[in-house]
Amino acid sequence: MGHVDEPNGGVPRLGPTASVLSVLVHAWLSNDESSLAPGDSVRLALTVHNLSDETASFTIVPAGLTASWTTIGRGNITLFGGSQETIDVTVTPPALPSTTSGPTAVAVRIIPLGDTDDAVVAEATIGIESFDDVRIVPLQPIQRARRRATFEFMVENHGNAVASCRLHLVDVSGRVDGDFDPPAVGLAPGSSSLVRLKARARREMFRRATRTLDFEVEVARQDLAPVAAPLSLVQPPTIARGAIVRVAGLLALAGLAVAGWFFVAEPAIDAAASDRVDERIEELGADDPEPIGEATTSDGETDDGSTDSTVPADDVVPTFFRLAVDAPLTQTADQTITMAATDVFDMTDVRIENPFNDRGIATLLVNGDPVFVWALENVRGTYFEPRITPIRLTPGDNVTFSVRCDEIGNSSRSTCTNAINIGGESRPVGSI
Repeated sequence: MGHVDEPNGGVPRLGPTASVLSVLVHAWLSNDESSLAPGDSVRLALTVHNLSDETASFTIVPAGLTASWTTIGRGNITLFGGSQETIDVTVTPPALPSTTSGPTAVAVRIIPLGDTDDAVVAEATIGIESFDDVRIVPLQPIQRARRRATFEFMVENHGNAVASCRLHLVDVSGRVDGDFDPPAVGLAPGSSSLVRLKARARREMFRRATRTLDFEVEVARQDLAPVAAPLSLVQPPTIARGAIVRVAGLLALAGLAVAGWFFVAEPAIDAAASDRVDERIEELGADDPEPIGEATTSDGETDDGSTDSTVPADDVVPTFFRLAVDAPLTQTADQTITMAATDVFDMTDVRIENPFNDRGIATLLVNGDPVFVWALENVRGTYFEPRITPIRLTPGDNVTFSVRCDEIGNSSRSTCTNAINIGGESRPVGSI
């Protein structure tokens, strides 16, 4: 659809793909596309007709609210009198919440060189489709508690349509349950809502070691795929393993003391007392008593043969290393480190960094096998992997951090910039 701005302010409008008349130029846009999804592009044909008898030059620029979406194939043209030319106009609505769905007018202004009063505006109407982009951003992905903990997370609507979301807790093991506050949220385009989950773990009478319960929170919507984010509840032991060992040791010592009294000390005391009584009787009954000498021990007496054995303590050294990756858009990049030939490394802490909110897939591999896989859109800033059981790496093992860049979060950068920090303990091979 097209129109022309006349000097007297009148704006005559014609039907679709119809021309707009002016003193110098006649222009129109053709549009065969009925709808367009945000993020996609459509190419329109702009026809410019010089109605005068003389050669004229024209400047072509986007106009209207969609000017930032519109790209002109050629910004300047020169036409002989009575001739016309077709120019490509590309329209790319961005996948942003501000891109409103529904019919939208695309306008292009044709300005004759030296006579801006005879400028022409050609218009066409395209339909912008709605798109869905709901995300869950955990504020506390890991909570440490014996049984109950409160998790907070944001439900964000990055699409251009209203999202009606209902929250669910997903735990295939059945060890975690909880209540959401609120249980459902309605989000306008570009808005977000804070949701709290009061999680409860199944009660256990005794637990000797720390236990990590991994589960997910899920956003369900009608006729759309659910969106989920991982959470973890770390439960400390109800009775510490060290306390059990100490109590067992004390009971063993007490048992040894009792056994030593009844089987060693008490018989020895009784025997010594009986011998002393017999000796005293002999002294009193002797006619010519002789001095009773004190019992002596031989200077050459040896020990009981026991040996002092010592067990060398492990030479444990806290160890940390960092792998950083800069992955170009739509490509995959990685960095690898090889374990030293003299040490064994126990991996106990993993922290991934996504400082610019890039989108894609990050993977931690050990000897080529994936150990952890993260969706970068669920990592805001830094994220600690809630794993307690150490992962042992022997000499020569390879650790690789790989990143596939799907979308660069910071428009001023040319790559997805991510890193992983790995911590643990190293010890010599011979000390194990």
